[in-house]
Amino acid sequence: RSVRRRKDHFMKYLLLLLSFFAIKCINSQAQEGPEQQLLKIYLHEGAYDDVNTFEGTLVKDLTPGTVKIPFWFTKREQEIILTKAESIDFFTFPDTLQPEPNVVVMPNLGPEVIRLKIRDKDKTVVSFYPVEQKYKKYIDRFTQLRELINDIVESKPEYKALPPRKGGYQ
Repeated sequence: RSVRRRKDHFMKYLLLLLSFFAIKCINSQAQEGPEQQLLKIYLHEGAYDDVNTFEGTLVKDLTPGTVKIPFWFTKREQEIILTKAESIDFFTFPDTLQPEPNVVVMPNLGPEVIRLKIRDKDKTVVSFYPVEQKYKKYIDRFTQLRELINDIVESKPEYKALPPRKGGYQ
């Protein structure tokens, strides 16, 4: 009987210890927070949509209104974005992709901006629509990078949990 009691106590102790360890692991993962942003990214498009890993935020334009949440990219997502940026020579782009002169776009939501910073590389490109002819060779690559960043953002559960846009701009 005493052997059986010891065995029962041992099993209870072991179960308690394993439970404590599991809870401790879950809590430490939850407290880790965002992965280190070696590649810092700022993307602005539309009227109020912003991804800003310099500040760790995402702003979604709900039209009307906005919502702002904490946001970051995983290490793998940063690698994918950086690989794309390097493959399109983003860091050699002109600083501004000027608009076509004498063309009026309505509604005018302003320029799109992509800024990438990693180590000693820090590049901001501002793009207007429609882009002037001499910048056409850049706009497709700029759009590819913007769409990649957006695809990653929109695939994340925290983005999917946000409310949908309610309207549009006229």
